[in-house]
Amino acid sequence: MAGKYRSQSRLIAQIALALGLLVASGLAATDAAVAAPVAEASMETVVADLAPETVPVSASESEPATDGMPAPAAAPETASDRPPARRRLDIDCLPEDLLAKLRDAHGPGVTAKACAPGCLPAPAALSPKQLDDLYGRYGVVWCRSCVQITGHLSLKDVRRVEEAGNLELCSIPPRQMPRPGSASGNVVKSFSRVRELYRAMPTMQEDDNAIAVIIGNSTYDNLPPARTARNDAGAMYFFLTEHMGFRQDQVIDLRNAARADLERVFGPVPGSDGELKRLIRARPEAKVFVYYSGHGAVNAAQDEAYLLPVDAEPYREERRGYPLSTMYANLESSGAEQVVVLLESSFGRDHGNHILPPNIPETKRSALPEKPKAPLTVLVSADRGQRALMDLEYDVGLFTRYLIEGLAGNADLAPVGNGDGKIDSAELYAYTAAMVRLGARKTFGLLQSPKLSAAGTTDLKAPEREPASPEQG
Repeated sequence: MAGKYRSQSRLIAQIALALGLLVASGLAATDAAVAAPVAEASMETVVADLAPETVPVSASESEPATDGMPAPAAAPETASDRPPARRRLDIDCLPEDLLAKLRDAHGPGVTAKACAPGCLPAPAALSPKQLDDLYGRYGVVWCRSCVQITGHLSLKDVRRVEEAGNLELCSIPPRQMPRPGSASGNVVKSFSRVRELYRAMPTMQEDDNAIAVIIGNSTYDNLPPARTARNDAGAMYFFLTEHMGFRQDQVIDLRNAARADLERVFGPVPGSDGELKRLIRARPEAKVFVYYSGHGAVNAAQDEAYLLPVDAEPYREERRGYPLSTMYANLESSGAEQVVVLLESSFGRDHGNHILPPNIPETKRSALPEKPKAPLTVLVSADRGQRALMDLEYDVGLFTRYLIEGLAGNADLAPVGNGDGKIDSAELYAYTAAMVRLGARKTFGLLQSPKLSAAGTTDLKAPEREPASPEQG
């Protein structure tokens, strides 16, 4: 037990030194052109010793007592309680496609550097021919010179080890990896620590035109649980009502929603009215925020994607699922000035508790609208049926964690943002996608690629703050 109470900085330095010695001694490959296996270090002890950083909060700051009633808000923090706001992100480049998205939105003033593609450890179950095929179809670059580890560390801890030891770690996924948060994976704890992601930022004033729908479907009648959905929805509720100016009486908060609940809120068929549309009619300048965490699916013909209510039946999406095309059509015609849809879900055919590395897209059908539709801005957590992964530090979805960070202010920092005190859809997408890709690759050795559909670049709700450095991403 004594090992668990060592200084964490000393522990990380020792780990990094040991791994560095492996590389220096020749037990790990040093020539990037040689595809030889590298040294493998078990990280079980490391995970255990780093665990104190992610211990859940006390019972007084735990999940809501019931699904329908969010926990009371925390006592207001004074300025002295808040950590200093950062002026720049701790990333120095962006993938080419995200850089192109920023340049389309912000013009030639975007000066961020382009990143070389990050690499993944080659899954043991794949043959050289299959690896070459994945490289050709998806551009997956396989790691040739890194220190391979088993087990999973949070992105923060991976980067601390890499920096201390001047090396690169890559997590080796097993042939079939349990989904994080599943019964055979790590335990999903309290979501309320997510406040750490935004408590340094000034809160926004209440906005009478701001309307939100938050859906967290975790407990299904006929499907495996969606392990992070309860935490995801609770974290988003806290964020919107505590820091983004959403009044609690203008948040439609659905936990474990049945199909009848989704039809009541959004309308049962395209062109029909629901509770949300009636709220919008009373506010001509309404700005709507729709967040969903739970299971999604595509049908067998792959011509429709669905949100799955808790009373859904396996592989019978047409019978019990709620079509995304219906939701998009009714949101488009709702009369709202702005609609932001955020989907923390996997839209595939399989809802089991395992992932087949490297987590490539599984279907041809995307959960995005078929074409961009004003006033909709839609972000989905993963590409065409990829499995959405969990953030090990906050026990919410990776996508949800970085959405909250981005909207809180990180998406406005260089090299992603332009420091103008606002968050627009291009900045939020570039930040969220860059960090989700990095977190999935470094923590799990897997792919996860969020996607965006928007008819233009839209300014999103964000706390006001002093402008950051004029250096722009």
